[in-house]
Amino acid sequence: MELEIGGRIFKSETRFALDLKPVLAYPDELHENFPAYEMFRNIYFSKADRDKILENSVRYDLTFTTHGKIGKEYIKTYGHYHPEVEKGLTYPELYEILEGKAYFVLQKPGKSSEEIEDVIIVEAKEGDKIIVPPNYGHVMINPTDKNLKSCNWVYSKFSSIYNPYTKMRGAAYYLTEDGWIRNERYRSPKPRFSKPKIPKELGLRRDEEIYKLIKTPEKLEFLYRPSLYQRLFEEAFEFE
Repeated sequence: MELEIGGRIFKSETRFALDLKPVLAYPDELHENFPAYEMFRNIYFSKADRDKILENSVRYDLTFTTHGKIGKEYIKTYGHYHPEVEKGLTYPELYEILEGKAYFVLQKPGKSSEEIEDVIIVEAKEGDKIIVPPNYGHVMINPTDKNLKSCNWVYSKFSSIYNPYTKMRGAAYYLTEDGWIRNERYRSPKPRFSKPKIPKELGLRRDEEIYKLIKTPEKLEFLYRPSLYQRLFEEAFEFE
């Protein structure tokens, strides 16, 4: 898939339904291979923005997630963790929903991939900004009958870690047409349900897209120096 922005053509990386089979709740119900989501990485709207992006070692991505179900489970991303950036802290990430609605399943592992200390399920709609805090893995789910469009900022110089999700066949919870289903392969607590909040430190209004942050790239420092921004992470959730 190709996307034209500012006269430039960006090509996507496609994740097909078959690619998701190792993390599906109902893998035997996958009878047709189709594009589950498209990822456009390293997007920029102008050369000046590109220079700032490179200078600050960050990356802006777009993800288009289709709608539908595999068996009873709604279409989702594969799920991954981030590596450690500072002692005891992994890289965080910042998302925004541009079109549609999503659920994010955030999970904090314990001493092993089987043990989960905390699960946060974030309900997000168009305009919402979602922070994945340090030490949490994440999956994004499209629970609707319409396509989902999202974007994200992340530090550019690391590789995501997918193996724990493969080993455990997905996240600690699946979203199905019957509701939330616990993945019995984990030892995990009941999820905490939340809606996202925009931390004051980002200086964004709800109607301002997170892409704007490249104009003041110092506001993206939390992506690679999370130890300085504990309050920002604490402000990111509004629990039910």
